[in-house]
Amino acid sequence: MIAAADALRAISSQRDDALVVITMSTARLWPSVSTRPERDLPISNCMGKASSVALGAALARPDLKVLVLDGDGSLVMNLGSLVTIGQMQPKNLIHFLFNDGAYTTVGGAPVPGAGKADIAAMSAAAGYRCSKSYESIEDLVKGLPHLLSTDGPVFCNLFIEHWRGLADVGPMTQQVMDTRLLAAAKKYWTVRQELNPDTASPFA
Repeated sequence: MIAAADALRAISSQRDDALVVITMSTARLWPSVSTRPERDLPISNCMGKASSVALGAALARPDLKVLVLDGDGSLVMNLGSLVTIGQMQPKNLIHFLFNDGAYTTVGGAPVPGAGKADIAAMSAAAGYRCSKSYESIEDLVKGLPHLLSTDGPVFCNLFIEHWRGLADVGPMTQQVMDTRLLAAAKKYWTVRQELNPDTASPFA
């Protein structure tokens, strides 16, 4: 099994100038390892939709690599996005799945299909050009250059240990407080202006 923090660090070290869409548990730890926060887009308050948002970004900016750091609980809530991504065939989209079989943000309840459903196989059947699974950080580090240079859509299934270190960034409920919602909205416009400088922010 891979420590989630190690996987995040490995991805961050090789992301270059990619846009990174983060959600739920990944959104809580990614800021501590990211080297390009102006290109990090958190989708934490619409669980399950990170893959759909990443698809939209990839189609809108085919010149830009788009990485989505998804969770198994989130993706199971929106499995139809696999079919849509397979249909649209965005060459610049890489879909990472942090797969630990549990809804970490609500106390570790099991994700439906945990240990039975093969989501990597589903992605391949849905039309992803490349689908890989990793169980060790060493194999992931070796495989990342290939994944990042392969025409997408690419699916990377990471079997991770149960999340650690989340207590250091506070309970999930903090993310839905008004101040956090305002911060998330401002963050969205920061990333949008980074990708399109002509965009006027309502927070200017």
